[in-house]
Amino acid sequence: MKVIRPVDITAPGVLISSTLVEPAAGEVAWTASATYTKGQKFYRASTHRIYRCLLDHTGISTPPESDLEAVAPNTTARWEDFAPTNKWAMFDQEINTQSVATGSMSVELAPGICNALALFDLEGGQVDVSMTSSAGGPTVFSSTIDLDTSRVTDAYEYCFEPFSTRRNVVLLNLPPYMGCRLTGAISGSGTVKCGQLVVGTLCNVGGTLKGITSRTRDFSTRSENKETGVISLKPGKKRRTISARLEVLKGAENATVQLLDDLLGKPCVWLGDDNGLLDPLTTVGFASDLALEFSTATSRTYSLTIEGLT
Repeated sequence: MKVIRPVDITAPGVLISSTLVEPAAGEVAWTASATYTKGQKFYRASTHRIYRCLLDHTGISTPPESDLEAVAPNTTARWEDFAPTNKWAMFDQEINTQSVATGSMSVELAPGICNALALFDLEGGQVDVSMTSSAGGPTVFSSTIDLDTSRVTDAYEYCFEPFSTRRNVVLLNLPPYMGCRLTGAISGSGTVKCGQLVVGTLCNVGGTLKGITSRTRDFSTRSENKETGVISLKPGKKRRTISARLEVLKGAENATVQLLDDLLGKPCVWLGDDNGLLDPLTTVGFASDLALEFSTATSRTYSLTIEGLT
């Protein structure tokens, strides 16, 4: 199993440019001391988040990000953190929120030293990734990934069945350059989307043993009409959990456990198959349980549970 330790793309100076704009169409900035009605949504440029009004109010200068708790005599907060802005949705550590564009989207990053890139919940025709050694420097890496994975076996499938596409792309062969510029682009014939873009450094946390499991939890809600018995479903988010047993050689257990301890509480990209080709074994999440077993004289095994983010 391998893990990508991510660079904080929201840190100053990392996101150099983006074809997406903030505010996007429909995103309205919050202003102090205005009148707000329950259900209205406004964004804050300082947090790149959209907030939804929970309580009618006027003349309040406290910004929404500082007003998420109920203040007496109110029993309800005035605002709730609702979603990221469209430009920053692909960097918010949540796969189910997607940045959306028509035709194409592109970002340029200055991530520092990195050797791995992962994109999740993609929709589009192809992904293009390139890296220069520095700003304005020569190209040291370039790759084009076709997202179409359709397998056509007859004329009916060609004419009538929907296309199947890759939802995730993982690249583990980026050359490490301190002052690199990394550009990622998604293009297609219609709407293109990206749920998460992660760039960082790749680390090995042990050999994955047989029996690794991947579970998906659906957060859709179910409601039933008590008179008619009709059941209605409201689609919700989903979350993946990976459980595995890993093997490390004697002498490597201290470094491995220290690495995992350092990653506790930090969202990372986890690759159960080492290369990110199997979507069920690839997720953005955090290690929630670690148990080391001194099984033999030459190797150690430990169990690890990764809880994916929605």
